[in-house]
Amino acid sequence: MPLLLLMFFLVDILSIAYPFIAYYLWREWDKFNDTVSDDYAERCLYGAIAVALFILLGRFIVKLLISKRRSGEEEPRLFHSSKRDTIKRPDGSRINVEYFGKEDGPPIIFVHGWNANTNNWYYQRKFFESGYRLIMMDLPGLGKSTRPGNRDFSLEKMAADLEAVIEHTNARNAVLWGHSMGGMTILSLFANHRYSNRIAIKALILEHTTYTNPVRTMMFSKLMTAIEKPVLRPLCWLIIALSPLVWISRWMSYMNGHSHIVTRLLTFAGTQTQKQLDFSTLLSTMAPPAVMARGVLAMFKYDVTSQLPQITIPALVIAANKDRLTKPIASEFMYTHMPSAKLTTVSPGNHQSLLERHKEVNEAAKNFIETLS
Repeated sequence: MPLLLLMFFLVDILSIAYPFIAYYLWREWDKFNDTVSDDYAERCLYGAIAVALFILLGRFIVKLLISKRRSGEEEPRLFHSSKRDTIKRPDGSRINVEYFGKEDGPPIIFVHGWNANTNNWYYQRKFFESGYRLIMMDLPGLGKSTRPGNRDFSLEKMAADLEAVIEHTNARNAVLWGHSMGGMTILSLFANHRYSNRIAIKALILEHTTYTNPVRTMMFSKLMTAIEKPVLRPLCWLIIALSPLVWISRWMSYMNGHSHIVTRLLTFAGTQTQKQLDFSTLLSTMAPPAVMARGVLAMFKYDVTSQLPQITIPALVIAANKDRLTKPIASEFMYTHMPSAKLTTVSPGNHQSLLERHKEVNEAAKNFIETLS
């Protein structure tokens, strides 16, 4: 998301400054040690040690300060399946697909959000795998999927990748479940591709997503729209050009906890556990910055507003009352303009309610799926 990319970039710059501060303090200690300014040198040494420790271990303090303890809460962790496929695409990318649950169960196809991978569905896998066939794809350049050779990260390309997954898995009467960018991918498939294989798809679940360029439906939408062309687009190209350096600084931000602060403020409602916060932050840190930036550039061109009334397939739209990246008004707009849509709102919830409020989200999805004929 554009706002997330901007905030991560700012804290990444700050993270680069810390090693220089530590080095400066160490040089001051070395310069004034065993002189009349020995007290000053000692303070510089302690400061250098403190900054160095913060660079390496700051996240542990940050997580403790901005997270909650929730008794009985199962904590998320990275997972992979022994059953997986790789689909080679015409653009040179390879799409990773992993399978969980009952092989003969009703299929659910999951499409994760940008800056994440299939691991973001941890709680959904645990909840649904006993009764359903779960099909999870990594979007191009993320997780175990590779980048397209032509550097095409458009929503149309991702929709085509999703269509390839549907056909490859021979899905019938499947539910498509997309979070954030995953929801945009699904809407692009049905709007721009006019996907008509209704035997394959039974319904849609669109979670914390939008129908248009997300700068128009996020927090500070007027400001973000105004700076899209003069600031955000050039910033994306700068991140692409400096991707290796940005990725190093991104890992530094993860280690010192700055990324955790951004993740908490923009994607959680405040009831998240330490592990949930760290898990989401880790997934975003694992995403290559150049891939994130190209995806954001693609979002600027995304708009399916006029096609929404043509999407008549049953759909559950899941909103969150505190979602800062796709505000509830985006979900309400989709609900009122898609003929067969239902709306549910998670409260309190933010953009990562699939982690933070997973019980409410999973129950709402389960109830919706069970009402389908």
